[in-house]
Amino acid sequence: MSLPNFMCIGAAKSGTTSLYDILKQHSDVFIPSFKEPHFFDIPSVYKNGISWYTKTYFSGVKNEKCIGDFTPTYLFEEDTPKRIFNDLGIAIKFIVILRNPVDRAYSHYLHSKRDLHEQLSFNDAINRKLKKDDYLSYLRGSYIEQGMYADMLNRYMEIFPKENFLILHFEEDFIGKREETISRIFQFLNLDKENLKLDIRSNKASKAKLIWLKKLMKKTGWWRKMIKNMIPSLKVRQIIKNRIQRANIIVAKPEPLVQDDRIKIYDFYFSEQVVALEMLLKRKMNWK
Repeated sequence: MSLPNFMCIGAAKSGTTSLYDILKQHSDVFIPSFKEPHFFDIPSVYKNGISWYTKTYFSGVKNEKCIGDFTPTYLFEEDTPKRIFNDLGIAIKFIVILRNPVDRAYSHYLHSKRDLHEQLSFNDAINRKLKKDDYLSYLRGSYIEQGMYADMLNRYMEIFPKENFLILHFEEDFIGKREETISRIFQFLNLDKENLKLDIRSNKASKAKLIWLKKLMKKTGWWRKMIKNMIPSLKVRQIIKNRIQRANIIVAKPEPLVQDDRIKIYDFYFSEQVVALEMLLKRKMNWK
């Protein structure tokens, strides 16, 4: 039975898709063709069991040394570290990319707005009281909550040893020192160096080409049941859905945040978390 021995657990909107597209080129790496299984963080999916997870996403493993799961919201969900430990053991390795939490929150907001999950302005959205009874809605709207990096990492490090983690600075490491950082990842995963295409920037800011298609894909009804009957494989349905969504977007430059707003959001929501993070990692983040 083939199960992941490494994961990229976040943070969401911090370059994880670009890293996925880079590492899947490596001959000794297996990553599912559907990037985010969401097995360990969505309760209704986790109920399917570890055998279902293996069969659905890792049946194609041959003799690759590194088997990965790229689900960036694993960093966020409180129960995920315990679930991973219970099902995969203590030896699994984690790659974490951390981005300026204000930029991460705004990028997350733009993504939700593009997908018609968000109607409020950014300032109204981050001040909204979130309800946890609908996990997916909570996940989509947790712009501030998913930037509490120190709290999230501490939950993992209470269970897994620190040497299991490679924590990367999005701006300084992944963007500023891409080649050096990929070499660090190879070393961390005990992979031989290969010449991969590194200048990949996936998941750029975008907008929908056809709004009606976005709205159609959000609707529920008889036609969804028909599609499930026609395509029983969840993984295949997920891949088709992602391909349609990718085909229906075009790159768009978003309206930037006003600098005064950036400073206020950082100071009010994130300043204490960043200090705690710097103490945990023994590294200055230089996000202020």
